[in-house]
Amino acid sequence: MIVGINLISISALLFFLLIGIFVVDTDLALQKKSEVKMLLELANHHATFAVDPIMKTEGVIELIEEEALARFDDRMLENGGYRREQNTYLPDADSVTTDPMPFVRHYIDFRSWRQDWQLRLRYDGEKLVLEQAVPGAIRADGGRLQIQVVTEQGEELELAPKTMVGPSHVVAAYIEERPFLPVLPAHSFPVVSVEEVKR
Repeated sequence: MIVGINLISISALLFFLLIGIFVVDTDLALQKKSEVKMLLELANHHATFAVDPIMKTEGVIELIEEEALARFDDRMLENGGYRREQNTYLPDADSVTTDPMPFVRHYIDFRSWRQDWQLRLRYDGEKLVLEQAVPGAIRADGGRLQIQVVTEQGEELELAPKTMVGPSHVVAAYIEERPFLPVLPAHSFPVVSVEEVKR
């Protein structure tokens, strides 16, 4: 009888311990998502200063995309320890995430930012690719940007829409992160930064 009660107590204790670990693991994943979003936004802010000086003298704000990507890379390395290989950022030992982080970027230029845009991204387990960029209605105060990410399992994730106020540099990354303990499910989520090109 006492052995049975002890087994029930131990089982209950293990159950509550597992729930506690699950909660901590989920909280860590949310913190990582928040930190990666901040990293992307800081890097994207730096990238959007890569403005064509000749066109700017003519009153046109246009991004030099190669320079923008180089500036983005610089900040990802300085602030987060990530270095780029093609379309993936690889973390170092001190980075906030542990696994490779595929990304895509899309520039909505000075001719197009007043249009609505629907971007459809697809993650295949290794790469994140821009599958479609569909223009929509024109709005005087700036187009609405809607981003959808299709996961490896076919799940469609809708991100919160953004309203553009000028030419915009869009960067999206997909994070797959190992759990705190192997018995827990892995965490995966998209993160997006949209920054207006600096005037």
